[in-house]
Amino acid sequence: MSWQIINEILGLAAIDDEFCQRLLVDPLRAAQEQGFQLTSREQSILHRITARDLHELSQQVLVYLAPENLDS
Repeated sequence: MSWQIINEILGLAAIDDEFCQRLLVDPLRAAQEQGFQLTSREQSILHRITARDLHELSQQVLVYLAPENLDS
């Protein structure tokens, strides 16, 4: 997942409560419905995330992007 996409998604979620709530319920669908063009890797990461709030979501993205997890 590119840092640009992460920043765009999280930035929008920080200022748009409706998008943030959709992102927490179904991150992949919310990002796609918002028009974000995602690679298969990015889709895979968002599909795996389950978070209660934006902070938790961003932490999970960071975990999935850790160097030791990039091959999974």
